[in-house]
Amino acid sequence: NIIDVSAADSQGMEQHEYMDRARQYSTRLAMLSSSLPHWKKLPLLPSLTNQPHQVLASDPVPFADLQQVSRIAAYAFSALSQIRVDAKEELVVQFGIP
Repeated sequence: NIIDVSAADSQGMEQHEYMDRARQYSTRLAMLSSSLPHWKKLPLLPSLTNQPHQVLASDPVPFADLQQVSRIAAYAFSALSQIRVDAKEELVVQFGIP
């Protein structure tokens, strides 16, 4: 798939517009993340501790989980290696100086 960024309209945003949009995105993200009960049930990852014997005594990560993480990493690497940029003209960015 090719994304043509030259066709995108560039709109200048004022500081308050940017802050309003950031607040809206944060609110939406909080609402979406609160509606995912599956993630709340998972145990927390171990944090750094001054008692490593507790971490070492905990159950090992299941092999199926390790395989899934490896498979996802391989897919991500494959996808990233296939990204190609078809540069037809120079990319020019105008910076507004306040």
